[in-house]
Amino acid sequence: MSNSQCARRKCSAPCSALVREHFDTFLGPLAVPRRESVQELGQMAKEAESQPIGWMEWSKEAFEKARTEGKLVLLDLTASWCHWCHVMDETTYSDPEVARTIRSQFVPIRVDIDSRRDISERYNRGGFPTTAFLSDMGESVWGATYIPAADMKRVMDSILKAKASGEIDSALERARMPYLDLARATKKREEPDSEAVADAFEEVFAAYDVDHGGFGSEPKFPQPDAVDLLLYRYSENSDPELSEAVIHTLDSMAEGIYDKAEGGLFRYSVTANWKVPHYEKMLETNLGWLRNLVHAGAVLAEKRYEALAEGTAQYLLSKLRDKSSGAFFGSQDADEDYYRLPEKDRTRARAPSIDRAVYAGWNAEAASTFIEVGAAVGRRDWVDAGRGALRHLSSALWAEQMSLVRHAEGQELYLFEDQVHVLRAIVSMIQLSPDEEHFGLADRLVDSVEKHFAHPDGGYGDVVVPEDAIGDLREARRSLILNAKWAESLALYSGLSGRAELVDKARKALISFSRKEVEAYGVFASSYVTAWAVVNNGPIVVDVHAPFADALSDPLWLAAKRAFLPRTVAVISGDCQADESYAVVCTSKGCSQKIASQQDLFKRISSSQAGQG
Repeated sequence: MSNSQCARRKCSAPCSALVREHFDTFLGPLAVPRRESVQELGQMAKEAESQPIGWMEWSKEAFEKARTEGKLVLLDLTASWCHWCHVMDETTYSDPEVARTIRSQFVPIRVDIDSRRDISERYNRGGFPTTAFLSDMGESVWGATYIPAADMKRVMDSILKAKASGEIDSALERARMPYLDLARATKKREEPDSEAVADAFEEVFAAYDVDHGGFGSEPKFPQPDAVDLLLYRYSENSDPELSEAVIHTLDSMAEGIYDKAEGGLFRYSVTANWKVPHYEKMLETNLGWLRNLVHAGAVLAEKRYEALAEGTAQYLLSKLRDKSSGAFFGSQDADEDYYRLPEKDRTRARAPSIDRAVYAGWNAEAASTFIEVGAAVGRRDWVDAGRGALRHLSSALWAEQMSLVRHAEGQELYLFEDQVHVLRAIVSMIQLSPDEEHFGLADRLVDSVEKHFAHPDGGYGDVVVPEDAIGDLREARRSLILNAKWAESLALYSGLSGRAELVDKARKALISFSRKEVEAYGVFASSYVTAWAVVNNGPIVVDVHAPFADALSDPLWLAAKRAFLPRTVAVISGDCQADESYAVVCTSKGCSQKIASQQDLFKRISSSQAGQG
């Protein structure tokens, strides 16, 4: 097939973007949202009870209804933890005129973004809620985030006029026409190399906010992968600028968006100085925060992070964990009034609700995080919590016929993101307990991902695309971040399993992205930089032989884990002939002699990390 034939394709997301741009100009700017009072919201909610919109699920039937009735789809992307989603429900969607127009003139579809991350990834307009107008084929026409009621009326009126005049249909027809992208077809693709990855690291560090800590500007989100990357580099070169950036970031976050009363980190700050939290608490956010705190405490010898780590772990284990199943819930709702109460008054107030849905990827991340940080600080209860989360995944979410995990129970949705976190959790578990069951599970997962997620452009796509997929869901998309994390775990698993071919697969996934694509990710390329070091240099395997194979009580195994070096995996095995524990360190260059002391082991691992052995 020639380059020109490869470049000729049906228009999807980029083309529908052209349609959206046209209507962005046509509709003009929207009003800044106003914060309604509690009394106003309550009254609007009562009015809404008699004005139900009748939301449908994302389904073939909903889009068929739109086609049959000649209507556009109004898509609402929402979440249980999303403050402005609740406000839009209690204001815009509670307005009787808005509700009547939606019911009569559109096919309304509501999607929970945690349940359908694939839809969220393709249709969100930069935040939540997202309000998007789609064709009956799922093509984007126009969209925005929060829309006040008055603006919503104007937007719907303009959209309906454009639909009635044929303007929208004409624009969509033009966008659907096949086109030849000569620039893409003839442009030489430049693969990333070590120089490009070094530049990517500099871009990450350049995003550091020297005034307030963290990365980027407002709104400011935690960037746990970037913090981990700076700590990895500090472990190699002891650059004080790196340690100062980490300490400044963690201290600023602790002061601004950490809940000092109940523990746990809020999702982000509206301002660059971390002083105005957005009050939802996410499992994913707090796992990254916990990992950063323990990592920084170990590498920088900062004892003050111990209390923060304890408070965060306690929040996760007491509020977001189902003690009966061992599974973790995804989020706790934002409630500004509650979190602004003095600590003594919170005990008498109703706490924000918790979304008790259990999602595979976040639970797998909880499993690996609690196993790794629990080992680092000697907390068996944390390690046991990680084991419990992985057990729940294996029993409740593993799809035997696919050899993959479902996104959630009862849902035939298979996301690459979930498989990425599951492999990392199994890698953590194997180091703790190298049972054949865990190796078998990992082998099946790795081979199944290759079968179901391999992307024609190289690397792996984000979803197993069903035959009846609609709109932008008809094509899998590639994520540099997820491919990097998968590549890192593949390389580490190759060291544990002896499957050397997996390093080559990991390398191919990384170089399937062009140098320009890596550069475009900025601070979000942190995981790619880390993965590049692991894959290109290969894993460092610390094989600990002990009279009793109890990893959490073996000083050599613990020393290897507490080194917090990204290329290192430590595995323990019972050796009845050994009077005392000893370790052997293996790399692609060969294996060391027996090592009996923690100090000598750390030196050997460090020299191997630096490429000296």
